[in-house]
Amino acid sequence: MGSAVLKLAEPLPEPAQPTLNIVFVCFNCGADICAVIDDLAAGNYPFAETMVYIVDNASTDGSVARLQALPYSNVRVIPSNRNLGFGAGCNLAVRHIIGAAPILFLNPDVRLFADSIANLMDCAQRKPQRLIWGGVTCSADGEPDGKSAWREPSLTGVLCWSLCLDPLLKAFGGQNPDAYPRRHLRGEASVDAVSGCCLLVDYQLFARLQGFDERFFLYSEEIDLCRRARVLGARPLVSDRVRVIHIGSKTVSSINKVHFLYQSKLKYFRKHRSAAACMAARLAITGGCALRIAAFALLSLHKREYDTQRRLWWSFLKRQLRESY
Repeated sequence: MGSAVLKLAEPLPEPAQPTLNIVFVCFNCGADICAVIDDLAAGNYPFAETMVYIVDNASTDGSVARLQALPYSNVRVIPSNRNLGFGAGCNLAVRHIIGAAPILFLNPDVRLFADSIANLMDCAQRKPQRLIWGGVTCSADGEPDGKSAWREPSLTGVLCWSLCLDPLLKAFGGQNPDAYPRRHLRGEASVDAVSGCCLLVDYQLFARLQGFDERFFLYSEEIDLCRRARVLGARPLVSDRVRVIHIGSKTVSSINKVHFLYQSKLKYFRKHRSAAACMAARLAITGGCALRIAAFALLSLHKREYDTQRRLWWSFLKRQLRESY
């Protein structure tokens, strides 16, 4: 019996005029992006009509080599010598785009269904006046995770986190005031902001906005972008025909995630709200940290492992107090 010869797939030709630009920002997650690109290549939307741009934020795990080895000529890897953050990384990728096809910003921690991109582009083509489009993000079991879109950030939302009310609201079928209820996102729904993990933006609109505000290193940059876009006439839309699995970042620790999340939220308050509102939000976050420190200190009297959580929250509090907004 003769030995079989493995035939490698031919690289896809670079599209002369792409119908869709796709942007990733990578930090030590090249393998995850490769998996999403495999989803794109296997999906119903013609992958050969897309251009994929990946900015690598100074990864140290070999991500650049892994991504550069992909057998697709329509994938461009753009190395950065430092970690620019999400918004600045996206802006760098967009500066390399040729043509004016819509831009799809995808997180490395998403997985796509076969029809995800085709349905998203169909939505954009049917509702071009919306200028910003997104889908429903789901947990690993395929159920909507409640993080597909966001309302304008509010002091009430910050207070809910501060007082640990989010789990209680969820237990009774509610959600944080800054999130939309599941019933609102049925069909095609207007929202204040589409989640940045799967965010399709009209190219000309993105250019008029001059991209993401790079003062937001991580989190809130898409909420800021959508707010500025609404001023220019955009009406962000989420379609439940567009489903993506959102697994959650593996490269940001839970305490760092909280730090970046609330650091960016305070920057957002500072930019778009009054100084008094920003101060009130900061006091609420400080109080929420103190509450968690006290709770874990009490729990650590019975189980020493809770002391690790106490020290993590103490570290987070000190970082917050050092920040200036």
